[in-house]
Amino acid sequence: MATLFFNSELEKITECRQISIKSNTYRDFIEEILNIFPDLQGSGLMEMALAIDGEIIHEPLLVAIPDNSELHFVFKISGG
Repeated sequence: MATLFFNSELEKITECRQISIKSNTYRDFIEEILNIFPDLQGSGLMEMALAIDGEIIHEPLLVAIPDNSELHFVFKISGG
């Protein structure tokens, strides 16, 4: 299982700092998270990047979630 760590903004919604995730694909992962925390639906979660073991993935839609990985949602930052 992977471990998802919530940033302080998401922690306000979920009221927890981290959870274990069973899903192995990003789509299943998002579905699992939204089933557990339906209040995340309007949180902008889908607009965030996903960091898997420190590697930031800006378009994670087709990414596999490795077992025992550490996951973090990351706000995308645009530069100019």
